[in-house]
Amino acid sequence: MLQPSYMQPLLLIHNASPLLSLPYEVLLEIILSVATSSSTIFPTDLLNLAASCQQLNYIIHHDKRNSIWQHAFSALFDTAAIYRRRLHIDYNCKAMLKRRCRALRHCASGVQACTTTGRVAWLDTVDWECLWDMITEHDEKNMAHILEHQVHMAAIAAFRLGRFQDRATYPICLPILSVLVNYAIFTLPSFPQKDFTLTRFLTSEQPTQLVSPELSQFAYNFDADSNIFNTLADSKSLAFQPAQDGLTSALHLFFVTIFAQHPDIYDAIPGCTPIPLFQVSSHMFDVEFLRRYERELFQASLDESRCGWEQRHLLQSGDACPPTVVNRYESTGFASKEHYISDAYLVEGEWMGYYSFLDPDDSLASDRSNGRREDWFDGPMRLTLRRVPLDDEQTSDQATYNVAHPFPSQHLRSSPLTRFEGHGSDNLGAFTITGLVDDSEGGQMTWEKTYIDSSETWEYSGRFILPMGLCGRWGDEEYGGPWWMWRVEDGTSQADIVQPLLAGGVASAAAAVAKATAEGKL
Repeated sequence: MLQPSYMQPLLLIHNASPLLSLPYEVLLEIILSVATSSSTIFPTDLLNLAASCQQLNYIIHHDKRNSIWQHAFSALFDTAAIYRRRLHIDYNCKAMLKRRCRALRHCASGVQACTTTGRVAWLDTVDWECLWDMITEHDEKNMAHILEHQVHMAAIAAFRLGRFQDRATYPICLPILSVLVNYAIFTLPSFPQKDFTLTRFLTSEQPTQLVSPELSQFAYNFDADSNIFNTLADSKSLAFQPAQDGLTSALHLFFVTIFAQHPDIYDAIPGCTPIPLFQVSSHMFDVEFLRRYERELFQASLDESRCGWEQRHLLQSGDACPPTVVNRYESTGFASKEHYISDAYLVEGEWMGYYSFLDPDDSLASDRSNGRREDWFDGPMRLTLRRVPLDDEQTSDQATYNVAHPFPSQHLRSSPLTRFEGHGSDNLGAFTITGLVDDSEGGQMTWEKTYIDSSETWEYSGRFILPMGLCGRWGDEEYGGPWWMWRVEDGTSQADIVQPLLAGGVASAAAAVAKATAEGKL
């Protein structure tokens, strides 16, 4: 039985079954042996062989229980998210296996063609939705297929060509790159395996700038996101778009590229703490999936209403309306006016991160960097945040978050607003924080940072970008820039151990481990 072309190279089997690879004469001899081995005059064994082959063909291709394809799909791909989100009820494993194999193979062959011939037309037919599903459903298996089939390079190609195509693919490729940048990509001798390898493609070709102009524009031009992401409605290539914010992903990539590619990062940033790597699991994308699904339901309702209006007023009764999209979580209140998708409870905890800015008046910095616009950092900032009632007379609604509830109820709230407060410090001193998360705006976060000694206040805005933390912008068009914070578990991050290792060797790192263990942080 010949192997379908779309199954290669994902399924590591021969192009044909071992039996059919034999010469025709040998096959004929085997069949004749079966036909003549029976002691009866009627060729029972031969007919049984033919009947069994027909039965196998039916089980593989026509069995309504689909059990063979369920086993094949689960052997290759992660399925925990599919079952947790209750997608398995009407999940066509055979069709999805075929779609995933085609999407992966298209990326692998497209990247090869781009490398050898420079052709880029294949990017117009990449199945980004299928690839994003694989990434956001990853627990153990999916990421190996993603990396093996060069999906990261397809996203890099889409990013680099974006400036020639009205940046229409940025809302797709930036979230993908923001996740995949955490994985070591190359294993060839010419590309030694190291952390954040993907950032080498996100640097600037100009010696006067470290990060690519596109990412730098996102970081410091407060109008860039509106100029770029307002093209969504008119772009046919964006029939699919992740719910993970493209701007937030761009800011994360901006920081990672600086830390990974800066020639002397520990001298450039006072008290520099290394940034961590993040491993993806499907639970981290449950809220992203729900927001994407809610958007799909909303768009379907608009299409249905538009179709009905056209049929009534334009007499287009012959045109079929799009099929109705059923809300599979309707019983939980999902996608209703009374419930909001939320992950705001994650704001509580210990955070560490950086903010950056450009100082156009600092001519000395320009001289030191040979005219390069230097990204300035004030060193790491550390924060402790907690949720509080919306006002003094209200009781806290923390009880509305119950992770024990079945999916998706643990991510639904009746109020769109979550207030938080906290305190922290950076190189400029100690500060207090007060802010809000607005789930009616897709989890938009705004907060004020007030320094205790000077009473100076700065405004911050951003969003969650799991598992990497929080990203956004601070300040305004005249003076400001991007920021990024990641969660520090139990008051200790990987950086607390890595930094002494970089600065003082193994002995210092061992001392840091012993200290953290004694304090109960490890």
